[in-house]
Amino acid sequence: MTIRRDALTILEEIKDGAYSNIVLSRRLPRILDKRDRALLTEIVYGVLRYKNRLDYYIIKLSNRPLKKIDSAVLTALRMGIYQLLFLERIPDRAAVYETVNALKGLTHQGGIRFANALLRGFIRKKKQVLFPDKENDPISYLVHYHSHPRWLVELWLKQYGFTRTLKLCSLNNQPPGLYIRMNTLKIHSREFIQTFVTDQIGLTAEPVNGSYQLKGFNSITELPLFNDGGFIIQGPAATLAGLLLGVRPGMRVLDMAAAPGGKTTHLAELMDNQGSIIALDIYQHKLKLIEENCQRMGVKIVKTVKNDGREYRDNKKFDMILVDAPCSGLGLIRQKPEIKWNKSQQNIKEIIKIQRELLLNAVQLVKKNGLILYTTCTLNSSENQDIINDILSAHQRKLELIDLSKDLAELGLAKTYPVDSNGFLEMFPPESITEGFFMAKLKKVK
Repeated sequence: MTIRRDALTILEEIKDGAYSNIVLSRRLPRILDKRDRALLTEIVYGVLRYKNRLDYYIIKLSNRPLKKIDSAVLTALRMGIYQLLFLERIPDRAAVYETVNALKGLTHQGGIRFANALLRGFIRKKKQVLFPDKENDPISYLVHYHSHPRWLVELWLKQYGFTRTLKLCSLNNQPPGLYIRMNTLKIHSREFIQTFVTDQIGLTAEPVNGSYQLKGFNSITELPLFNDGGFIIQGPAATLAGLLLGVRPGMRVLDMAAAPGGKTTHLAELMDNQGSIIALDIYQHKLKLIEENCQRMGVKIVKTVKNDGREYRDNKKFDMILVDAPCSGLGLIRQKPEIKWNKSQQNIKEIIKIQRELLLNAVQLVKKNGLILYTTCTLNSSENQDIINDILSAHQRKLELIDLSKDLAELGLAKTYPVDSNGFLEMFPPESITEGFFMAKLKKVK
């Protein structure tokens, strides 16, 4: 199977609901040539990032509505135009030939001829296609040129204004950095750093303690240190969440939506493997992921429980609770670009209900003077600030909001990650240089 055929098949799977990282992780190990692996990854993620821009060209150069184009043909057209626009190292003729060839057996001859003609026409006419003007029609400009769905552009324009939204949309189309968190249960920092120096792998420390960026290396799971539990793949914002909860050895902690266990294992590390952590998830296969990560990383104080955090009951109250809530994931579009196309406003309404119910149950489960840290990896005030304000209004005498600026100052991060006027922390990727994240801390006073 050729690389273009692989890419086409993978993109069709993602269109049907598969996750890009999971599908690629299954396919890439079977490809021996690292250049082919890189090309496959580039085409898949490139098409997902720039889908609206690619479709704009197709609409302008075709006499057919997108809905009338066979699914495999449409995917191939996106792949071909992406290569012709962005992959200068590939000759135009080769990009067209290989992409059209990948369609054989997947569609009828008419579809193949249509794809071939449109891609060749694109080479001749691409400069004639004019995108909406940034000044006169900023929404359409962001939708089509910067390739984001209209509802999301409108949401962010309302929250952030044009300049910040433009920066965010532009950044979302750039490949993300690769970040890891060191595990001090297994290795000391000096030995950790020396391992990467010895292996000649670029390693840069992030402002968040224990967080590092890897440069020029992607085969994480091939490293012996990974298999030995010396680190886990985790972004700096997610790492910061563990630090901001403020757990200590001996505490009783609840992680209400724990899979795949990145934050759970971090809490155990911060507790020095002393105390207890209950880790909840509704799916057995996700609990298995948590258990595997705990075993690999030497974590001994976590008990996994198959339960919905909204309904979980316990006879004993918890010192601290992490509500790392299911969310729309709009802060992770760089890492998972299909999020742009898989989410909808209706999805988000359903998610908000779950988030609220998780928080309400957390209030019941935490002890007096106990703390709740609410986190999401999204950039949507309805799932973030509004949820917290609603909960505070419903429990005016029972809860108080903790200003995170003090915690950040103690970590030496108050200037790096400033809070808003309410004490909420929203990590906005173009400014924080992290994944998009929101955090709020509540104290139960009665």
